[in-house]
Amino acid sequence: MNRKLVFYLGMLVLFSSACAKNDNKPFLTLSKTADIVCSSSACEQNLLLSSSHSWTVSNSEEWCKVSHADRNNSAGNDILVLFKIEENKGFSQRESLVTFVSSKGDISQSITIRQNGQSDAAPRMTSFGFREADNLLQLSTDIFGDISEDHISIFVPHILPGKLLIPEFTFSGLQVTVNGDIQESGYSIVDFSTPVEYLVSNESGAIKKYTITVSSFTGLPIVFINTENDAQIVSKDDYVNATIRIIENSVVTAEHEVGIKGRGNSTWTLPKKPYKMKFATKTSLLGRPADKEWVLLANYTDKTALRNETAFFMGRLSQLDWVPSTHFVEVFINEVYNGTYQLCDQIKIADDRVNVTDDGYLLEVDQLSRMEPGDVYFETDRLLFNIKDPDVDYGSERYDWIKDYVANVENLLYAENFDAETGYAQYIDMPSFVDWYLINEITKNNDSVMFSSCYLHIAPGGKLKMGPLWDFDIALGNDYENGNYDPTGFWVAQAHWFNQLLKDPIFIAEVKNRFAYFYSKKEEIFANINSNAEYLKWSVVENNNRWGTFYNKTWPNYAVWGNYDNEVQYLKNWLNTRFEWLQQEFDKM
Repeated sequence: MNRKLVFYLGMLVLFSSACAKNDNKPFLTLSKTADIVCSSSACEQNLLLSSSHSWTVSNSEEWCKVSHADRNNSAGNDILVLFKIEENKGFSQRESLVTFVSSKGDISQSITIRQNGQSDAAPRMTSFGFREADNLLQLSTDIFGDISEDHISIFVPHILPGKLLIPEFTFSGLQVTVNGDIQESGYSIVDFSTPVEYLVSNESGAIKKYTITVSSFTGLPIVFINTENDAQIVSKDDYVNATIRIIENSVVTAEHEVGIKGRGNSTWTLPKKPYKMKFATKTSLLGRPADKEWVLLANYTDKTALRNETAFFMGRLSQLDWVPSTHFVEVFINEVYNGTYQLCDQIKIADDRVNVTDDGYLLEVDQLSRMEPGDVYFETDRLLFNIKDPDVDYGSERYDWIKDYVANVENLLYAENFDAETGYAQYIDMPSFVDWYLINEITKNNDSVMFSSCYLHIAPGGKLKMGPLWDFDIALGNDYENGNYDPTGFWVAQAHWFNQLLKDPIFIAEVKNRFAYFYSKKEEIFANINSNAEYLKWSVVENNNRWGTFYNKTWPNYAVWGNYDNEVQYLKNWLNTRFEWLQQEFDKM
């Protein structure tokens, strides 16, 4: 055989052998390598698979089913693989990883099935908060809010230097806007000094509105009082010069010079002191009518801090001429936190307070032992009356007039021929006496037995009226003295004047009528308690951290119920029992 021919035949054999070896190399290929993306609707997708050996398939999610023409997963070319994808009823995109593996185990191919969420579904916010990394000046940790139906509340547990913040949020829909401007999560800066309205919209034009509220420290306005040379406030007689600065939602809303001193009688002896403030000119605080004089009630003995405000709320439902307005605040004195207080109107004659003109009178029933230097008072056979306003001199015409008027009222009340129509009713305003009596009887206010803090007033040409209401921190079951922790039993009914008024059928009939009115307002009263308790839920924690009253008996507490919720519940239970007992007793009259 020709040598050339032998050579070529040998080369052909080698080439064929090499080709045979290459033909036996395992392989597994897919006709698609990019992710498969589909809409939120149920759908089907497919691809072609070729494999030199049998193979297996796995997918990470149940909503993506995989089927194929070759049920045995055997080797072959262009095997049709079908993906059956269920409807995505959620609002976010989801994905499933599908992996094909050769039986040899040395070859695998994967593809990701991505399915969009319900972009046309109702728009909604799914998370909202603030990252420390985006708000380094204001925050020391990440804080996210609670989402309700249309409101998101975020609480920052410290004082914020300002509320220009960058929020991070997730949502379902097309876009998020504030005042028409598109918002970008983790980028857009928003001023949260006041509640901010966020609008989430989808491609169909549907809009969902959310109100975002950011509360800092405890959510209450903060009152900073700095005395001159850091002087201590140790006197009820002498004012200390100071400055006051009020911050609401991280914005300074008031900054003034002020005088401050102690106030109160028994409350001044307690660790947490109440204060009185006096400005040089009439000043409005927290939106209240301007006046020179304001007080800060400490509520040290009232672990709920709600008893004064609950009684005042009842007063606002009543026929009384005027009830003090209040606002809960946090107080710092010389940069030291001093607890939660009630900023309150000072009781005085003024157009926006006890409006009886300069020719009228404001009186307080009190005790001789509680008189202070400069007080001007007079006594009847049964009571002492301190003339709070105006300033009068003993023996002056104005002094003698009010003294004689009140003495005449008392004489008519206790006359042998005691009669409303021809006697006392000509001189006293019955509606105010009835409502004042009922509010103090319902709350079983310890001092209201015409002992102290019992105010009366009279305008020129008018009748003597009861009010304003004052001093309820040891009312509503908060006093172990005199059995006033017990929600049963009459209390104010035994007081001078009222023990006589309650002998008059006309007065009794009006008491029963007005009690039915207050009883009908029970749900409003309980709702007000709940609302204020919710408002104070953070502040009571800080106040307790400062004063440690929750688990300790403070004078004159009847009981210690532990946490704040227990204290509030006791207050409501006591008041409800009191209402029911009084209803039964008044029905007997």
